[in-house]
Amino acid sequence: MLIGNHAVAAVSRLYAGSQPTGTRRVDAAGTVQRPDAFELSGEVQSFGDILQKLRGMDDVRTERVEALAARAQEPSSSDIAAKMLAMRY
Repeated sequence: MLIGNHAVAAVSRLYAGSQPTGTRRVDAAGTVQRPDAFELSGEVQSFGDILQKLRGMDDVRTERVEALAARAQEPSSSDIAAKMLAMRY
């Protein structure tokens, strides 16, 4: 099939004068879509709370250190033997 130049010109005039049909204007993406967001689960939120409490605590428990310092530093040999027997039997 041979397409003449006058046929192409006629078709282009037809498309140039007509309004597009079957199309619609879409609003900007920001107004249509919600912004991205995420929500943490309850377990993660409670872990975060615990972690914040731990970070706020002192690294050394001074009352425990003082209690250990008040005890005798060297246990008696009978205490050591009793503990060893209790662990074994």
